[in-house]
Amino acid sequence: MTTSAVVSPAPRAVSTVLTPPMMPSVATPAKPFQRIMLCVTEDWFALSHFQPLIRVLVTLAGEVLVVARSSGRAGEIEALGARFLDFDYKRGTLAPLQEAQTARNLAAVISAFKPDAIHLIAMKSILLGGFAQRLAPVPHTVVHMTGLGYLGVTQTPKMKLFRWVLQKHVAWLMSRPGSWLLIENTDDLAFLRAGGSNTAARHTVLGGAGIDPLSFPVQPTPDNAVPSAAYVGRMISSKGVDVLMQAAGRLRQRGVPLTLDLYGHSDDGNPEAIPEAALHRWSDEGLGRWHGPTRDVAGVWRRTDIYVTPTRGGEGLPRSLLEAAASGRPAIVTDVAGCRSFVRHGIEGLIVPPDDAGALAAALEQLACDPELRLRMGRAARARVLDGYTIPQVSEAYAQSYRAMAAGHDTGTR
Repeated sequence: MTTSAVVSPAPRAVSTVLTPPMMPSVATPAKPFQRIMLCVTEDWFALSHFQPLIRVLVTLAGEVLVVARSSGRAGEIEALGARFLDFDYKRGTLAPLQEAQTARNLAAVISAFKPDAIHLIAMKSILLGGFAQRLAPVPHTVVHMTGLGYLGVTQTPKMKLFRWVLQKHVAWLMSRPGSWLLIENTDDLAFLRAGGSNTAARHTVLGGAGIDPLSFPVQPTPDNAVPSAAYVGRMISSKGVDVLMQAAGRLRQRGVPLTLDLYGHSDDGNPEAIPEAALHRWSDEGLGRWHGPTRDVAGVWRRTDIYVTPTRGGEGLPRSLLEAAASGRPAIVTDVAGCRSFVRHGIEGLIVPPDDAGALAAALEQLACDPELRLRMGRAARARVLDGYTIPQVSEAYAQSYRAMAAGHDTGTR
């Protein structure tokens, strides 16, 4: 059942949305859960990164409800076997009063749906879903970290306070025996443990969101007269796209033959969004050609020699990195959580300090001028993906985690 309107602040309005036959439902004996509620801020994010997760959840529960803001793609989520509820998490704000109201709205959804497990993806959902459970407890909670995002790179007093709140909040969630932590790198695990989270072995370190190696086959070396590098991702300041443009300016001054392409949207509603005017200006100046979003990511790597992400941090494990690596492309990444857990310097690619345009330019020049090095690193990157980062491998990790949680086992895994 698709709901076109955002959930009303009034609990009564929510209860009219989630009416029978949606609840109650009876799980088959083979399924360990009756109802699982998946909280993710945007429907497009659920579809771009978590289709394998939704498919796994459908096999584990009699009913799965995806609660996300709709951009008109609810039908694609329902085609995976889940139900969908349009819910506005107010992603662009951290105002305490607004957050409290949104958490109450989410608690009303929980009370209506009555899940026996709730799966919270990324910071916003984790914070709001956790606070909502103080009003409407759920027997099992999966905390699914995909990186710290904006909280991980901003050093203002307000953001430091929110990081502390996040640590204590997750520590409370993990203190409950029916909880499980999914995480994409060990740096974030250490961050949560430093804040008091006792995950014991109730955690799984995932290979990111997983990648389908058949959809991203090894690509032959592009027949480019001038080598090319590409950044694929959201156009937000924490991704360091401005640093990449500074590096491009240095390469142009030195006469290094290299083209740069930017693929992705400016993510309206995100406080870090880079204005489209700036993206057009960079294109006009010849620093990097901005193409906007693309659904043909495999095509990007078919015609591109080098993957680059100059992120300042806050990553879990960039899916774009796995896509490029599966395609046999070497990577240039910054020395931040997530990126450094996949790329080994000199093997799958090169690692440079964040916010260092000079080091980034030098790495781009090194790979631009050495086709044999690009080929060798690209082969290593493909092999790395096949060792724990594919969709079947990540899907199995999801399923094992849920079964262990249902059984009350501590079986933390890679």
